[in-house]
Amino acid sequence: MAQFLMDSRRRTIVIILTRLNGATIGINPDLVTVIDVTPDTTISLLNGDRIIARESLDEVIDRLVAYRQRIGAQPVNHVENLAAARGKPVVGIDHRDPRTPRREE
Repeated sequence: MAQFLMDSRRRTIVIILTRLNGATIGINPDLVTVIDVTPDTTISLLNGDRIIARESLDEVIDRLVAYRQRIGAQPVNHVENLAAARGKPVVGIDHRDPRTPRREE
């Protein structure tokens, strides 16, 4: 089974998972917030939906990582994004270019 669904321009838009009843479902990897194993793998999305999948935690993580690699995405720093949205810097974080190593001053 394919791990991704692509649009007409061959851009990956969803990862493919299997529900417990065997139905195939595509989820937007950008909406995944939490993955629980209780004992079934439960994926929580930003909109509050929960999806129970047959795939193991490791399989879901592998597909999410592969998706990120495929689109060339960089890790997202949600703490800095939240601070920026609130207009307040986070204490202890260098707000200059994140690719520049922080130097002790």
